Amino acid sequence: MIAYNRTWLDALLTRDTARQWHHKGLLSDEKWKTVQERFQAPFYTPNVFVRIGLAFFCLILLTAAIGLFILFTGADSEAGIAALSLLFGLASIAFLEFWAIGSARHFASGVDDMLLYFGISMILTGLCSRLPYDTDFLVYCCIAWPFLVAGSIRYIDRLLAAAAFVCSLLIVLLIVKDIPRLALYLLPFSGMLFSAGAYFFAQKGQERYDWRHWHGLLGVVELLALVTFYASGNYWVVQQAGAEMFQLELVPIPWFFWTFTFAVPALYIFIGLRHKNRLLMDIGLGCVAAAVFTFRYYYHVLPLAWAGVIAGAVLFVSAYFSIQYLRSHEGAYTYDADGDTTLLQEIEEQLIEQTIASQNPPTSGEKDGFGGGQFGGGGAGGEF
Repeated sequence: MIAYNRTWLDALLTRDTARQWHHKGLLSDEKWKTVQERFQAPFYTPNVFVRIGLAFFCLILLTAAIGLFILFTGADSEAGIAALSLLFGLASIAFLEFWAIGSARHFASGVDDMLLYFGISMILTGLCSRLPYDTDFLVYCCIAWPFLVAGSIRYIDRLLAAAAFVCSLLIVLLIVKDIPRLALYLLPFSGMLFSAGAYFFAQKGQERYDWRHWHGLLGVVELLALVTFYASGNYWVVQQAGAEMFQLELVPIPWFFWTFTFAVPALYIFIGLRHKNRLLMDIGLGCVAAAVFTFRYYYHVLPLAWAGVIAGAVLFVSAYFSIQYLRSHEGAYTYDADGDTTLLQEIEEQLIEQTIASQNPPTSGEKDGFGGGQFGGGGAGGEF
């Protein structure tokens, strides 16, 4: 099912876990070197800057190949463009399977990423370009859904997993939207139910060892499900959607959606603290900001400047006393940094390493002698 070598993927997981243990001091230097030597994963995986550069270079080559092919074949009709899109899409996927992954052993190198995105985009373009202009958007979502799901599963791609989640949510909402007389009431609850189901599916999936290679994708689904669950019941979102789709200014059962707007962020934070879930706490804090924005959009209790000053002061005081408490009380929560490195931290480390490596050693400005002049007379020239 996975296009990459599973043994090498397991080796990467083992090395990542051992690296975290070594960073936390739970693994000695000798044992860390032993893990590195024993668990080899001969993938070609460059740093993030090379990955971005290779992705853009691959995109330029692919678009140039399409342009040359159109120039020499003259396939400028709609049918010709659709057939050409399908041809290049299938060729990109085949090139990804047999060369990039099979022979060159690329894994998250930028080349395999771009071949995957380009191939799926071309296939969908070829399939959808021949549809009538008045085709419902639901049809496009149903055509794209299997390719997004299959691509995310086979190539362990998080971006495709996020696109598949959004596409699935759109399919549910577009189906519910066409239910007569009940769509206005069912749309928010259908979004909540879908998001809740996706969240619990991702939670259970991350507990399964045989799904270990897809834990990153399930983490993306979990994050998006938390966001869409709150957005489905946020008062501002429901009011804007009702005005856009049904030309309604008043939200039905407004007390429920106002309660939902402020209760769900508090629930996220409470559950996150109780179960030591960092993701729930972070999303909960973001939803608190969204709830404040929603309230400010409809009710102006204070001027914006004063509201910002008061909110900033409250956050600063809360952060200060929280840090002091965590430093003096050891327990389930700590102010110390975790062993997991984020993408921004990896970029910072690579920038520092490349900056130091690219610096030339300082040279002495003094000359070993008189240097010789430009005129005769023992070097007495116009410069010393």
